Amino acid sequence: MLRTVASVAIRQGLHAIRTQPVNRLASKPATDIGTLTRSFSTLLRIGNASGSLRTPFTVTAQPANINSTLQSALVPPVQSQQPSRTVIKFSMVKGKRKSVKPVIKRFKRLDWGGWIRTMSGRHKHMWKKSAARKRRLRQHVMVNSQQAHLLDKMVTKYWKRPKHYINDPYEPYHTREELRETRRKPVQY
Repeated sequence: MLRTVASVAIRQGLHAIRTQPVNRLASKPATDIGTLTRSFSTLLRIGNASGSLRTPFTVTAQPANINSTLQSALVPPVQSQQPSRTVIKFSMVKGKRKSVKPVIKRFKRLDWGGWIRTMSGRHKHMWKKSAARKRRLRQHVMVNSQQAHLLDKMVTKYWKRPKHYINDPYEPYHTREELRETRRKPVQY
């Protein structure tokens, strides 16, 4: 859709140079790039998902500014951040937070607030992995505190409550007796 919108804007911009029409949004012809930029953003808002325009649109610019205007329209914006998964979902009806399902499937929350996960690629190309590497892939690893904080925001209170399952293999890991702040049993000397 962006390609269609950009081509329409460029085509109409070239047409505007030839005919010099009057801007419909202002009483006098536009002479600065800011007006063209605002008009282009209006074009993006007007355009629907199929790429067709609902209302006719006129782009106006002076011939001296058209080179920089066309270059700014053709150059894509530079992405300064890496894409990341920080989805926090909300329900449409009441606006409550919803749990992100892949977090529940891929991670396990321990009772003291830590999160564990399995190693990626633990089932792939097993024929070429050594026995020691296969053993390491069967083990779980901890996520760091920044990731744990993010995962806590991506799940609801239900998943933060302690869960007691029959024959839970993670039962020894739900308490942290090695630290003084989190210890619940007294130390035996």
